[in-house]
Amino acid sequence: MDNGSPWGTQSKLPSAMGLCLVGLGIHLIYGRPDNAVVERSHGVLDKWIEPHQCGDFAVCQERLAWAVHTQRERYRLINGRTRLQNNPGLYANPRGYEPQQDSQMWSRYPVRHYLSGFSFQRKVEKNGRITLFANTYHLSLDYARRYVEVHFDELRTEY
Repeated sequence: MDNGSPWGTQSKLPSAMGLCLVGLGIHLIYGRPDNAVVERSHGVLDKWIEPHQCGDFAVCQERLAWAVHTQRERYRLINGRTRLQNNPGLYANPRGYEPQQDSQMWSRYPVRHYLSGFSFQRKVEKNGRITLFANTYHLSLDYARRYVEVHFDELRTEY
């Protein structure tokens, strides 16, 4: 996955999109941030699709389908063949996407397990608070202006 929004973040915190995918059972693998070939590909797609000019999701999806078709089936590679000719399995998706199944398939347990692998450093505000994932937590004033390490315990059930 790309490291930028909405897939990744510039901080050590996982993105909301990433956590949503984890909850659907998708293993996240982020690309190298310095992968110029992938970044260039994203830039080309952005120019071809112009998502900021799409009136709605259907228009954006239509433009993306055109770009994928063009890139896979029209452009020829160095060997004179298209990407689809070189990789006939490009359109073979063993698990089709059914939006109505998302709520049935999503589970917080993989998310809890995923988050347990992270630790986050936060500076405690002068009023004894820290912020994590847009939530404010109150600590003792004894920790004011000090750094704390936050770990997620996947086995705790209270929030």
